[in-house]
Amino acid sequence: MLSQALTAPVAAEIARHVLGAGPGRRARTSAGEAYVTTSQGLVVEVLAGTTRHAVVTVTRLR
Repeated sequence: MLSQALTAPVAAEIARHVLGAGPGRRARTSAGEAYVTTSQGLVVEVLAGTTRHAVVTVTRLR
Protein backbone atom coordinates (compact mmCIF):
# COMPACT_ATOMS: atom_id res chain seq x y z
CA MET A 1 0.00 0.00 0.00
CA LEU A 2 1.06 3.56 -0.55
CA SER A 3 0.89 6.11 2.23
CA GLN A 4 -0.15 9.72 1.86
CA ALA A 5 2.13 12.35 3.39
CA LEU A 6 1.34 12.96 7.05
CA THR A 7 -0.16 16.27 8.08
CA ALA A 8 2.03 18.39 10.35
CA PRO A 9 -0.08 17.80 13.51
CA VAL A 10 -0.14 14.01 12.99
CA ALA A 11 3.62 13.92 12.24
CA ALA A 12 4.34 15.91 15.41
CA GLU A 13 2.21 13.58 17.53
CA ILE A 14 3.90 10.49 16.08
CA ALA A 15 7.31 12.07 16.74
CA ARG A 16 6.40 12.58 20.42
CA HIS A 17 5.42 8.91 20.75
CA VAL A 18 8.52 7.63 18.94
CA LEU A 19 10.91 9.80 20.98
CA GLY A 20 9.35 8.65 24.23
CA ALA A 21 9.29 4.97 23.27
CA GLY A 22 13.02 4.31 23.53
CA PRO A 23 14.90 1.96 21.25
CA GLY A 24 12.87 -0.54 19.27
CA ARG A 25 13.80 -3.74 17.49
CA ARG A 26 14.51 -4.12 13.79
CA ALA A 27 12.03 -6.17 11.77
CA ARG A 28 10.98 -6.81 8.16
CA THR A 29 7.63 -7.07 6.44
CA SER A 30 6.73 -10.18 4.48
CA ALA A 31 7.82 -8.22 1.38
CA GLY A 32 11.26 -7.62 2.91
CA GLU A 33 10.86 -3.92 3.77
CA ALA A 34 12.72 -2.91 6.94
CA TYR A 35 11.10 -1.11 9.86
CA VAL A 36 11.74 -0.55 13.57
CA THR A 37 9.15 -1.43 16.20
CA THR A 38 8.39 0.74 19.22
CA SER A 39 7.74 -0.44 22.75
CA GLN A 40 4.71 1.80 23.27
CA GLY A 41 1.30 0.80 22.04
CA LEU A 42 0.27 3.33 19.43
CA VAL A 43 -3.03 2.90 17.63
CA VAL A 44 -3.30 4.71 14.30
CA GLU A 45 -6.64 5.17 12.57
CA VAL A 46 -6.40 5.17 8.79
CA LEU A 47 -8.63 5.49 5.77
CA ALA A 48 -7.78 2.85 3.19
CA GLY A 49 -8.57 3.83 -0.38
CA THR A 50 -10.29 1.34 -2.64
CA THR A 51 -8.97 2.54 -5.96
CA ARG A 52 -6.56 0.68 -8.20
CA HIS A 53 -3.62 1.95 -6.14
CA ALA A 54 -4.71 1.56 -2.54
CA VAL A 55 -3.63 4.65 -0.61
CA VAL A 56 -3.67 4.80 3.18
CA THR A 57 -4.36 8.14 4.85
CA VAL A 58 -3.56 8.52 8.57
CA THR A 59 -6.48 10.28 10.21
CA ARG A 60 -5.83 10.14 13.96
CA LEU A 61 -3.72 8.58 16.69
CA ARG A 62 -5.09 7.03 19.88
